Amino acid sequence: MLLMSIQAFKVDCKDMKLENMMIYGPKTDFYPSKDKSISCIDISPNGNLFAAGNGSEICVGSVVDGKSQKIFSGHLSDVTTVQFFPSNLVLLSGGADFLLKIWSVLNGSNPVTLKGHTSAITSTAIVSTGRNVLSSSRDGTVKLWNCGTSSTLATMGHYDYPINKMILVDLPASLGPTKQEDLVLDPLEIETGDKLVIVAVGDGSIRGIHLGTKKEIFATPATGTPSTAVAYDPLTNSIIAGNEKGLLGLFALDKDMSKPRLQWKRSGYAVTAIVTKLNEKGEAALCISNADGAIYQTAPIQSILSSGIKIEAEYTGNELEPVYDMKTMVSEHPSGLQRIACGVRDGSIKIY
Repeated sequence: MLLMSIQAFKVDCKDMKLENMMIYGPKTDFYPSKDKSISCIDISPNGNLFAAGNGSEICVGSVVDGKSQKIFSGHLSDVTTVQFFPSNLVLLSGGADFLLKIWSVLNGSNPVTLKGHTSAITSTAIVSTGRNVLSSSRDGTVKLWNCGTSSTLATMGHYDYPINKMILVDLPASLGPTKQEDLVLDPLEIETGDKLVIVAVGDGSIRGIHLGTKKEIFATPATGTPSTAVAYDPLTNSIIAGNEKGLLGLFALDKDMSKPRLQWKRSGYAVTAIVTKLNEKGEAALCISNADGAIYQTAPIQSILSSGIKIEAEYTGNELEPVYDMKTMVSEHPSGLQRIACGVRDGSIKIY
């Protein structure tokens, strides 16, 4: 049975074990730079602007019409990550040239370049309003920076394997209160004492670093297959990780971290991105993209913890083109429903 709409339809097929599966096509589909692949994207906090890495350049433009308004040049090789500051007016980028750059969205100037990594940048995170930022690298480290002085305040991790992905979250209560005497804070650090850095490492492990103490506080077992994506859900206190062979695992931070509470695999293609996304009912679900262009959404995370994995939606339109990056974005839906924006190898940004 097919229930058609303009950009979505519902599939029911008992033989294929599909029940009320929503199939979505992109609401918006645009190409920021002609004939150039997209390596990474971000959407500004207010939902108005996009930034996309195209080779060594960054395109910034309007989400409404999909047109690039500015092109930032300055990286010496491929841009690997872009992220807007909370103000919407400043952009942080990282590249395969080992550099991080801070840009003015208004005029494209690059007043700050951060140097110190010895291999490609893989992720960034902005602490609070942005006086401090974090970066992860294939050199196996996470660095904490002060933007005003362009200086490194701390280097963490020092792993023998690349860090393929990093996220920054508030320190969960389950990890206990931090004693004041255990904190290792530089005078230039702002609001770092109660933050947790979670990294996906090339040995297959997921590790947590207390940003206040600069020490590792948990690690899942190394599997030998590189971890490629990671997300965190604060409501269920869960870490969700994916690897190079398409295997996903959900770990409960307040339980045994030596094995996942849930594990699943839809294909052998690498997991390229995982995000938590509010659905039409305001419940947090998972959106997962793979290197074959597949994007799917699970049932609410609380539901899959009690009933197991269920896929509720597929996002179409990539025709086997890898999805390199995926971000959530605001909408005007009263439930808080979030849309997703995807950066695809063919050079398109698709918004669902």
